[in-house]
Amino acid sequence: MRRLKAGSSEQVVWRARLVLGCLALIALCFQQAPGKVLPDSRLELTAGPRGVLTRALHLWDPHTAFGQLQNDAYGYLFPIGPFHWLLDTLSVPDWVIQRLWWSLVVCVAFLGIWKLCNVLQYGVPWTRLVAALLYALVPRTFGELPIEVWPMAMAPWVLLPLVSPRVRSGWWRASWSAVAFALIGAANPVASAATLVVPAVWLARHHKLRLGLGWLGFVVAASIWWLVPLALLIRYDAAPAGPRWAPVVGVVLGLPLALVVAHYLRRLATVPVSRGLHRRAVPVLATCLAVAAAVPVVFTRQDAALAAIPKHWEEAAAWLDAQSAPGSVLLLSTETEPLAALVDRPMAALTEDVRSRVDSAVGDEALRQELTRNGVRYVVVRNDAEDGTPSLAIHESLADAGISRVAYFGPAGQTRLPYPSVEIYDVGATSAGRLIPQSRIVAVGGTADDVPTVVTALGGDGGAVLGADADGKLEGLPQIATDAPDQASGKPPSAVVLRNREIGRSSCLHVGARAVCDPDQAKDSDEPNGLSRSVELPQAASYQLRGIAMPQDGETLERLLAVPGAITATASSRAVPAPEGRPRAAVDRDPGTSWTASPDDPTPSLTLQLPAARVVHGLRFGSDAYLNGSEPAEVSLRFDGGAPVRLTVGADGSVRFTARPVRTIQIDFTATKQLQDTRRSPVGVTEIEVLGADDLRKAVDPSRRVPSYCGNGPAVRVDGVQARTEVAATMRDLLQRRPVTYSLCAPAPALPLRSGHHKVEVLANGGLVPTETTLAKAGFGDVSVTPVQGVEVWRPNPTELTAEVPGATEQSVLTIAQNYSDGWKAYDGSGRKLTPIRVGGWQQGWIVPPGPEQAVTAGFMPDRTYRAGLLLGLVALLSVLATALFFRRTPKRTTGRSTKR
Repeated sequence: MRRLKAGSSEQVVWRARLVLGCLALIALCFQQAPGKVLPDSRLELTAGPRGVLTRALHLWDPHTAFGQLQNDAYGYLFPIGPFHWLLDTLSVPDWVIQRLWWSLVVCVAFLGIWKLCNVLQYGVPWTRLVAALLYALVPRTFGELPIEVWPMAMAPWVLLPLVSPRVRSGWWRASWSAVAFALIGAANPVASAATLVVPAVWLARHHKLRLGLGWLGFVVAASIWWLVPLALLIRYDAAPAGPRWAPVVGVVLGLPLALVVAHYLRRLATVPVSRGLHRRAVPVLATCLAVAAAVPVVFTRQDAALAAIPKHWEEAAAWLDAQSAPGSVLLLSTETEPLAALVDRPMAALTEDVRSRVDSAVGDEALRQELTRNGVRYVVVRNDAEDGTPSLAIHESLADAGISRVAYFGPAGQTRLPYPSVEIYDVGATSAGRLIPQSRIVAVGGTADDVPTVVTALGGDGGAVLGADADGKLEGLPQIATDAPDQASGKPPSAVVLRNREIGRSSCLHVGARAVCDPDQAKDSDEPNGLSRSVELPQAASYQLRGIAMPQDGETLERLLAVPGAITATASSRAVPAPEGRPRAAVDRDPGTSWTASPDDPTPSLTLQLPAARVVHGLRFGSDAYLNGSEPAEVSLRFDGGAPVRLTVGADGSVRFTARPVRTIQIDFTATKQLQDTRRSPVGVTEIEVLGADDLRKAVDPSRRVPSYCGNGPAVRVDGVQARTEVAATMRDLLQRRPVTYSLCAPAPALPLRSGHHKVEVLANGGLVPTETTLAKAGFGDVSVTPVQGVEVWRPNPTELTAEVPGATEQSVLTIAQNYSDGWKAYDGSGRKLTPIRVGGWQQGWIVPPGPEQAVTAGFMPDRTYRAGLLLGLVALLSVLATALFFRRTPKRTTGRSTKR
């Protein structure tokens, strides 16, 4: 009786310790950046769990990245998603929801190992406690996210029913193990499946064949709800991305290691006694180890933590959803969070061509046209976090494309200029669908990244399909060759489009007319000297040559900007090679340009050369907030090479000296003023007024045209034979790095080319470097009389759409601004199935015969199987649960033998 009471008391003590252990783990979770939401694998679970669950009910997700097969959302249907949704419905703060989930994960792991060690009789109570604490804490110590650790936390519970020493039927053991497996979900299917490794090994080692087969059947039944979606994703080439293998390895090895720790710590406890040490030495050291595992969790700084999703993002999402104009939203960032979690309007994906255009800070009508073709209505610029592309480049690209800001939210972001945290730009009217006549479609040899350039080069309207996508569906399309490899075709191309895929970025970006220069803003071009390509033609033909060039930094460009009869300037150094930062920018009477010395110049100087001697009596140095340099504080002047005169710059930026006739003034900058943040940077000035000869400071007329003559454009060589081009551009184009057009000079506007291999070179010349060249047959590209028409699209649910297609007199292609998938099937007004075709390398399209206006309906057919799989999975899971709850715990006994397994 005393033993029973002692054992009962000991159990109570250890249960209390377990409760204290759970409370300690919960406190550990809540002490991490209390009041703030920490980065997790899926922000949507915290910000909008309802949306996650709603989208998970369909295989197709029209909300994300131009529409796509939802990747892993089905894996959150149970239990992770409902857990977050329930607490969000109860208005629990986001950060509390997150910490409660973390607490659940670590407590389930902790109690699971404790209970498993007890059942298997591994170790003694204190070693089991240490093993359980280490098992719960180590994944968090190494930064693993709770969602990824959840399978590891549940792994002991999957094994536990199978190894229970109590008398239980095989049905009970298999069904409860399957229920535990179902509770893992499928946020990480590989890690979920990895939890079956240890139970399978145990069953095989103990020769439990019948139990193993029954267990496997129950596990499959409990997993149907996510196995069917996973199979469909694999079928349509959209399998979830490869898992992070650390959680998978943790699932397979963590459970055995925890059991080993519990077992061998007990043996180690006898070592100190044999060596004359205190018997509690090993328990104390083991406890210290468990505490040490918690130290990184306690003291790790969470710099990315947020008190909540910033209000300006919620305001921006609400503004976007309140707009009635159709079209998707493009966030100019590689990260779509948190906007994707908040907004209901469809989100677009940042294509490589748009990214390249915006990153170069070169925007034109082509950027707007591409966004319109893609069905994008609003562009969102985030200034609250750097994303690789300078914010100035993004703003300049949008401004040059004529895309205006219509709303902004939040305080100034983390950018050089005080832009609001979130800005919204309106691209203009667009539609979710287009009807493109076949006469306006070309077949492109290359990749989807080449299509926007080809369409722009051929006029900006119309459409294009990749050659492989057109085969057997659209015959007789004009062939367009590009510089992409592997374009073998027996058909002669109607045009050849060559381009520099990375045109670089200038060190001077613009805010309106003001240049903001910084060498860190520059980005090198892939082909700074022009284009050199090999072109293969199956037949002889004559091609007209035209293209786009960009101003190229250098002396040639700056000579074009020279103004006759004006003061000229030279310098000991310059911070940037761009013309906006040339030495003469200090005397060009343009407040939008400036000169700054190189940071490596120890004795910066600037020399002014007057066209004729003048009597001068002072200088005034100008500056503004955009100048990336320090104002001069002291200068040393040399007049016509004479002795130096040291002067202090006054508060108004001027220095005065005795009036004297001079033609050359050398300005040595000997001291600079501190910036507002006490830093010093290289000396810089926006303008230098020459008092007494200031009329000789002459501005560059931005509307003045570049001298027009044959040969002023890029140099062309075809098979070594030269051809000259001419370009039309203004001084503004040169100063602000705007794209300009060039073409072959008359009277020979076409190049006769024989069949076979040709070497085409279009090289930098005249201060311009070509970035794109088009060789087109004479007459090709003339605009068809049949226009491209917008199409209104309605979506009654995520997997169905109806398009109101206008009448057409020729075969056309209906394009929808969403990603292509073979699962979409469309039918015309008469019920006839339409032939699908991939447009532009990625858009969904169908070939529509000529005919009157009609309604085309389309549906994503695999969604039926998907939803049936979810329903079947629910029934199967409930059946497994019912078996676990209501099937007899103990096996039936028959006379003379036991059925115990």
